Amino acid sequence: MIEYVFGLAVRVLLTDDSGKILIIKRSTDSRTNPGKWELPGGKVDQGESFDQALIREVFEETRLNIALDHVIGVCEQNLPLIRAIHIIMSGKIVNGKLNLSNEHEGYAWVFFDDLPDYELADWLHDFVINQSTANRQVLEESEDKISSKEALKPYITPIKSSMDKILRKK
Repeated sequence: MIEYVFGLAVRVLLTDDSGKILIIKRSTDSRTNPGKWELPGGKVDQGESFDQALIREVFEETRLNIALDHVIGVCEQNLPLIRAIHIIMSGKIVNGKLNLSNEHEGYAWVFFDDLPDYELADWLHDFVINQSTANRQVLEESEDKISSKEALKPYITPIKSSMDKILRKK
C-alpha cells in the first residue's frame, strides 16, 4: 500500500552582491506554511523539466529572470497526502525588478546564518538545520588536524563547496 504520493518541487537560493539570500513570505491564506518564509520556487508541472519549472515559478512569484547554477541540496515536506521532494538549486538574477505575486506578502535579503531568526516553512527549516549541522561537523573534524578534504564525507563535499560559494567563502 502506498502511503504517500511523491511530488516534486524546485527552489532557488538567489544571492545578492553581499551574499544575502532572497526569501519570500507566503501569504497568510496559503494552504501550506501560511505566513512563513521560503525560497522562491514551486511545483513541477507534468511534462516540464525541473529547471524550466524553477525558472517559470520564480518569474511568476517575483518577476525576476534567473539563471541556474547547480543543485545544492534536497529536502522533504510531508503533507497530508503528498510527500513533496524539494530540489534546491543555486542561481543568479539575470534581470527584472522584484515584484511579488499575491501568493506572497513580503520579501527579505538575509544571510544564510540568520535564516533561523525567521519563521521558516517546515521544509526550509529542516534544510537550514541539516546544512548547519553538516557545516559544524566539518569544522569540528577540520579542527582535529584532519584536512578539510579528508573531513568531508563524499555526499557532503558538493553541498559544502556550493554553500561556501554562495556564502563567498574560499
